[in-house]
Amino acid sequence: MPFQSALEEQLKKGEQLSIGWPWRLLTLMIVVFSLSVFIYIGMMFGYKPYLNSQVKELENEIFFLNQSIDKTKQEQLIGLYSQFANVQKLIDAHGITSGIFDLMEKNTYPAVRYNNLTVDVSGREIVIDGAAPDYDTLIKEITLFDSLPEIEAITLSNAKISDLGKGLSEIKFGLKLKLNPDFFKSK
Repeated sequence: MPFQSALEEQLKKGEQLSIGWPWRLLTLMIVVFSLSVFIYIGMMFGYKPYLNSQVKELENEIFFLNQSIDKTKQEQLIGLYSQFANVQKLIDAHGITSGIFDLMEKNTYPAVRYNNLTVDVSGREIVIDGAAPDYDTLIKEITLFDSLPEIEAITLSNAKISDLGKGLSEIKFGLKLKLNPDFFKSK
């Protein structure tokens, strides 16, 4: 049993550790640590004073600019800026309804006419009473509105045939359009 005797010899010798690899790892870690310390010292004593001097220069420039404009002009400028900011907040808070007419004009078939249009900005709804020559045109109009990204939902109500006489008729209808929340925001 040569294998067993070789194993016994190995066990008698004991375990031999390789001493080369841990020293190389330790040397690498010392180099990395030294490099990190060198970079930190360079930042503390080189870059930090440079940044502080830049900050002081900008503070001095701001101070001189403040001194070049007298107090009354500064107060007037602050008041004007405040008014502009308040007007901007007011415009953002109120819905802009002029986009409704553009939306309706661009997305209405020529044969469809509207008799009444009611806008509820807080509810984001448009209620339309109108007439179309036939159901096919009405369906096309509803499909067109449904394809628009500005419109969230459509509800059809009161669609009925109305006799105009002389063999002519039209479809009177009511539509409720629910608009997207961003529609009334200023652009």
